Amino acid sequence: MQLIILSILFWLVLVSPARASYLTAAEQLKGIGASFSWHDVRSRSLKIVVEYQMNGELKRANLGSGFLISADGLFVTAYHVMSYCLLNQKGKSRFAETVDCSIANPRARYKAQNGDQEYEIQILSHLTEEDSTSGKKQHTPDEIIKNRDFVIGRLKADAQTRFSHWELRDYDQGKISLSKPRADFELKPLRPPRKVFIVGYPRDGEFEIAHGFLNLTDERHRGYFAADYKLYEPAYLKTEGIEPDTKWGIAVANHMSGGVVVDALGHPVGVVVNGNQNTAGVLSIENVLETFFSRKRDSESQPKVILAPTSTPLFLKRAPD
Repeated sequence: MQLIILSILFWLVLVSPARASYLTAAEQLKGIGASFSWHDVRSRSLKIVVEYQMNGELKRANLGSGFLISADGLFVTAYHVMSYCLLNQKGKSRFAETVDCSIANPRARYKAQNGDQEYEIQILSHLTEEDSTSGKKQHTPDEIIKNRDFVIGRLKADAQTRFSHWELRDYDQGKISLSKPRADFELKPLRPPRKVFIVGYPRDGEFEIAHGFLNLTDERHRGYFAADYKLYEPAYLKTEGIEPDTKWGIAVANHMSGGVVVDALGHPVGVVVNGNQNTAGVLSIENVLETFFSRKRDSESQPKVILAPTSTPLFLKRAPD
């Protein structure tokens, strides 16, 4: 048991420590064009932790980050952040079925911190380990986008409890090819580059916000990268209102995996699943929604999220389409 826990922690710190320049105050957030507040970001974010026994002593470790997408506590995080909870399920894909990560093993309990509150966790939807991470601890850029390293969870709370959450923007169905999720591709410049904020809880650190531009994507809309490459001509950047000397690439620190990537309007763009000192790997929010949600309701009790500005509901799939 102790060896398993140590291996989990090792997996999640393989990325080199990032020397990022993070935002540290609400004034900075407003000053660079965000339409949301520091309080908004913090109240919609989660720190995923695990409590475990080692040598008879109760210990706690930060495993990663997550973000809320509904008022009743649905959230997104990375599969690899929840890998130990899903250890007995790694050969299965489950849709709208509960795996209780806070009681599955009394010696290793997952919890989520939201502001000054703490909640137990359920995972509702996930793919197999092979589909999520290929069973690997490190990935090349093409492997990151071909994997679907994300899950849908829910905070265990009273039915009356309502959570602040990120508003999901409507999207065109069918952009993500679920029948060919591992299809080959070539990365290409994202036009225009997309200004984003990456939110999470670095290892042994407090809540942090990094910012910059996504500048690479694949034609199947599976994901993005913020990479330290100059891909655009100065004249093109000028037409987009971006300074030619813009610093490209966003540093992502350990344990920000599973955190939200949002645009300046506060709409989720994706979930960060990989990074280092000058690159962030992001799986698109459309990838998450197409994989686990449907516009069709299977039952009255089925958890749902609301898309804006249409107010169209999305329901957790009961089984793959």
